[in-house]
Amino acid sequence: MFKPMKLMGLLPLLLSACGGAEMSSEVSPSEAEHAETMTTAVANPTGRFYIVGKDIVAPDGKKFYPVGANLDGWDFFQRSTENYSAEAVKWGWNLIRINGAQLPHANFNTYGLVSGTASNGNFAKIDRIIQAYTSKKIVVLIEFHDKVWSGGTIDATKLNQTKEAWIALANKYKNNTYVWFNLINEPIWGESATDYVSIHTTLRNAIRATGAENIIVVDGGVAGQEWNRWGVPGNLIPTYGPQLAQNQCNMLFSIHVYNAWAEAGGSSPHTTEFINYVKSVQSKNLALIVGETGWDKTNSDVPRLKAGSMVAFNNAPAQGVGIVAWHGTPNWDDTFNLTQSGQFHAVNDWTQPTNLTDLGTVLWQLGHNKPQLGTFTGSYAASNCASAK
Repeated sequence: MFKPMKLMGLLPLLLSACGGAEMSSEVSPSEAEHAETMTTAVANPTGRFYIVGKDIVAPDGKKFYPVGANLDGWDFFQRSTENYSAEAVKWGWNLIRINGAQLPHANFNTYGLVSGTASNGNFAKIDRIIQAYTSKKIVVLIEFHDKVWSGGTIDATKLNQTKEAWIALANKYKNNTYVWFNLINEPIWGESATDYVSIHTTLRNAIRATGAENIIVVDGGVAGQEWNRWGVPGNLIPTYGPQLAQNQCNMLFSIHVYNAWAEAGGSSPHTTEFINYVKSVQSKNLALIVGETGWDKTNSDVPRLKAGSMVAFNNAPAQGVGIVAWHGTPNWDDTFNLTQSGQFHAVNDWTQPTNLTDLGTVLWQLGHNKPQLGTFTGSYAASNCASAK
């Protein structure tokens, strides 16, 4: 999540904010699924997740449509995320994205994942969350919420520390296909596109050197929003995604959809531009999700945030693009609430809830009415994963 756009953040002084089948707006998911019933399904060779072109293929051989929310991970607020996996199931979620710092921040008494024995509690926290959710076949997408930049250039020390943290996690979870790795949250705002490619290549290669085939997620530019009209280079995923994914196993890309996708006051939602952007990514044979979207209730930009986010909710499902909301457990001045009390697990009636916010309502509806993308019928070997060849 990007603080300057939304006037809040998790560690506001130190941390930056935070495929489905190719389907045009003229073809519904149900029509696509019906067409696929005419072909022969291909058995999943290992029972693992695979990215094959624009498709995310689940262990059961069906195309996977992610729906869920961002939740507290480790280091920041230490809420008991691991205790609410049953509630996540009731929301209809099949993925959560957990937020935390990989680097230590002494001013906030956070130790990250690179501080020797001081980090042990954070690794243990991540493990409790993973065990609770993946046992219910909910993907846990781990993301690092701080950066590897200093003064607009790569900080070699931070990059190496981040690499070592990912190596530790990859070694620990390479046999759990329900654990995915989001390398860096919202990695670039005007920094060098060359560095964008270099950093993600370094971190990707470090993970793959462990033998881990877990899905790796790469966020787009312009604080994840990819909008190219604010004087900051956008469209990084369709431009550099093919290079990052070429001949690589299980690469997934993520856009964050907020106020860039509408004009001031919520006027002129950029619907056509969003659909064209998704198609530009999918035309490169890349898989895409919306890794963050939503709106709060307290700042002056709420109408624009809501209008921009609704562009995703209204159009991403028809394109086979999953949605992960911000945020299931909001903190401090973050009021991106899913329920009136703020916490996702505080639903008053799990059959017919009456205390959801408008953001919570659209996420609830999506979780209980996911697009049915059908059974995968292509070649698993095209995933470029050694286990599928």
